Amino acid sequence: MGWLRLAFFMYVGLTIIYFVTGIYSRSVRREKLEKEWDTDPAREGQTVEERSAFIEAGMVHYDKGLKKRLLWLIYIIPTIGFLVTIYVINWH
Repeated sequence: MGWLRLAFFMYVGLTIIYFVTGIYSRSVRREKLEKEWDTDPAREGQTVEERSAFIEAGMVHYDKGLKKRLLWLIYIIPTIGFLVTIYVINWH
């Protein structure tokens, strides 16, 4: 039953990695939206509320996008590797 303990600690570690990577990814996307707003000369003179609405709309789009879904690979790839390793070690 050592593999259960290994799997438990693996998923604890993967969960920490998932959350840290998710926070970092959102931070990078928000910074990109802020720079996009600041460098666009057509947006000069617009209010802070309009800037916030632009950034929030971009973040809503990010949350529904592919990059957010690809973070699940943090769980999927190690799980497949773990299962393949257990199978090869025990039955081949």
